[in-house]
Amino acid sequence: MIRSIVCCASNYGIGKVNKETGVGELLFDIPADMMHFRKETTGKVCVFGYNTYMSLPKRPLKNRLNIVLWDKATSLDCLPGAITFSDFNAMMNCIKLISQVIDVYISGGGGVYAATLPYVDLVDITFVGESDPEATVFFPNLSENGFIVGTAAPFHKEDGALGTNGHYISEQIWVRKQQESEMVK
Repeated sequence: MIRSIVCCASNYGIGKVNKETGVGELLFDIPADMMHFRKETTGKVCVFGYNTYMSLPKRPLKNRLNIVLWDKATSLDCLPGAITFSDFNAMMNCIKLISQVIDVYISGGGGVYAATLPYVDLVDITFVGESDPEATVFFPNLSENGFIVGTAAPFHKEDGALGTNGHYISEQIWVRKQQESEMVK
């Protein structure tokens, strides 16, 4: 199955440009969301755009197959620890084959999320109950792209080691409308 996994604001914002460094960064630093990402993707395949991959504090992500779409890739192995593609269609052909035996998680950034959405079966979202006016990168609006909420936890604020840094979050699974009946089973 091809899935997207993302943490986004109520207005679908996912990233912004750091005013000091000029580098893109996530809107929210939510330890519970990072733990959720690690739990869901360990042992699976993660697909990134080049900038998102390079923004990872440690790369490649261990215990996962890392695939990177990079327009300057010169070979499948030009980034240590990752399989690189310069051609979107070639990458998608590979992902479609891999997803028949193991889950593939589209993991960002904004351009990769948007380009792959037509191929995605399920979206795993950590929704943050607020928006960030500085957001410059957005996840596609799922309601406008043929998805519906399959399951949603109520918004909650976690404390302690799984703290949300003061943010209210809701874990939601969105599915394509034609897959709704399959989720009920």
